[in-house]
Amino acid sequence: MVKVYNPIYDTVFKYLMEDDRAAKVLLGSILDKKIKVLSLKNNDYTIVTEDGVKIVRLDFCATIIDKKTKTEEVVTIELQKAFDEEEVVRFRKYLGRQYQDEANTIKITKKRRNKDEEYVVHKPMHIYAIYILGHGLGAGLEYSVLKGKYIFEDLDGKTVEIPKHHEFPNGLTHDLYIVQIPHLSDKPKKHVEKLLSIFDQRQVIDKNNPKFVNIDEDKDSSEDYKTLITRLYKATVDEDMRGKIEFEEEMERRFKRERYERAELTDALNEAHGMISDQHNQIVEQQNQIAEQQNQLAEQQNQLTNIIVSSIKGFYSLGATPDQIAAQLNIPNSEVETVIKSLT
Repeated sequence: MVKVYNPIYDTVFKYLMEDDRAAKVLLGSILDKKIKVLSLKNNDYTIVTEDGVKIVRLDFCATIIDKKTKTEEVVTIELQKAFDEEEVVRFRKYLGRQYQDEANTIKITKKRRNKDEEYVVHKPMHIYAIYILGHGLGAGLEYSVLKGKYIFEDLDGKTVEIPKHHEFPNGLTHDLYIVQIPHLSDKPKKHVEKLLSIFDQRQVIDKNNPKFVNIDEDKDSSEDYKTLITRLYKATVDEDMRGKIEFEEEMERRFKRERYERAELTDALNEAHGMISDQHNQIVEQQNQIAEQQNQLAEQQNQLTNIIVSSIKGFYSLGATPDQIAAQLNIPNSEVETVIKSLT
């Protein structure tokens, strides 16, 4: 067993992937491709989104060699590591940027037909998206690695074989690789599983302080496995790494505290909004009650007016004078006269 820093830490993960040989080994094993040339394109490794979710994102430009056909292709590899279960929208956003980024194209010079004039076109690189998740995808998907590739069918549902490097489908689709750390095998058999076992959190020495893991050096005798272990060991003995990891742990504590405080504030705001909404509903209900009472009073007033008008008409038909009618009904003479005028 060898005691090394836990590669799940962002600082250690970056250190691992910044090494050309180690990055080629890990990415090549996941993609099942031989990586001839690999270059890191971005420096904004760690991203904290507007809602406080932390994601590690690494973008590579790579020349890969197909193990079967031996053909070479320049591609884009997007590697993301995250532990939040609601990061899908963000992954889509970052992937969308890859499709839009002109840096993910290859310039090709062509000649126009029957002319010596040349022009430049941008051929899109194929995208390989790799996601290393600290959580599982759910029931029925308990696999260490999941791969997703485009499949084309005709109208009868039959699979249509399209040349792998065909520019149109290759430029509008991407290959998807999902690594689920909680479902890494405790007895890995495949080469890629043995390499990914360095992320297995069952190897953590102290659950309360998961800074170190004990990795079995004899789990795989391959040079690839030794390359990853050697790089992790270098990180562990690097004097600067301890300070970087301690800084990361402090930032992680602040990060969690801020998320907790943000969640509490959100709950308080939601509660306040709820109270305001309840008060608003009560005011609306009271206004409706007042309106209903006003309608009832108006209706009663109309009924009373109709009774008075009917009484005036009755007394007047019997020969009573306006003064007599007003005295009898205890109303002003003007009301009686108004009704009598409407009869003539």
